[in-house]
Amino acid sequence: MSGQTPPTRTLLRNEALAISALEKLPWTLFPALFKDAFNGRHTRIVKAMVAAWPFPCLPVGTLMKTPNLEIFQAVLDGVDMHLKREFHPGSLKTPLETLSITNCDLSQTDLNNFPWSHSLRQLKHLALRDITLCTSCLKPLGVLLENVAGTLESLDLQGCSIKDSQLTDFIPALSKCSQLTRVNFWDNDFSMPILKNLLGHTANLTKMNVEQYPAPMQCYFGLGSVSEGRFAQLCLELMDTLRALRQPKRILFSTDPCNECGERCVYDLGPRLCPCLH
Repeated sequence: MSGQTPPTRTLLRNEALAISALEKLPWTLFPALFKDAFNGRHTRIVKAMVAAWPFPCLPVGTLMKTPNLEIFQAVLDGVDMHLKREFHPGSLKTPLETLSITNCDLSQTDLNNFPWSHSLRQLKHLALRDITLCTSCLKPLGVLLENVAGTLESLDLQGCSIKDSQLTDFIPALSKCSQLTRVNFWDNDFSMPILKNLLGHTANLTKMNVEQYPAPMQCYFGLGSVSEGRFAQLCLELMDTLRALRQPKRILFSTDPCNECGERCVYDLGPRLCPCLH
């Protein structure tokens, strides 16, 4: 059996056959065929597969090791087709509720596509995690947040190395996301003033259950080492800033992982330092 060609590879050799076979394709073959089509940049097959996708989650982010606009656009087009197939006057049976992209690069062109995709208008969960943002302008993300302000429940932007100037591009839109229950901004580079600004814009987000924010840049010495005193003082100040606006249920401020032990300093009810600082 080892000499046989995998059925997914056979299908990819004939694009028309692959697309026509999707309706009868066993659902167990979908992930393997999608992975091969995605990596091989067979855009028409990818588009057709997304439109016929039988699972509630589409794991695109782990496949995007290198950015490719054509294949990314094929995914979005396929999602739009999927929604149109399920559309009946007055109702959407299967709106896209979750978009999760991890460990890849996103260009300005990629971001610009987000707000215009009808498939992303009813998102409940948005995760752009460990993303390299190849742009200084995140205004399209702000437009997307405005589009989903009435439905978005969780936002995860951990590990994107977002700077102060980029955060200001979407802070106003974030304040309109009234259904948010969870946000995660860990491992981004925010100063004390911008963190206060961010917290100020969450005053009306009363459904929040868990909030994760990075410790301000002022907590660090050179080479990324943490000042214990400044960490405790500044995080307490930020906690007091938020408590003056509303009563948070669970809020955690965290440093980047320690260069020595890999653990974090976390401030919730008080400071919890990494083992290196004990």
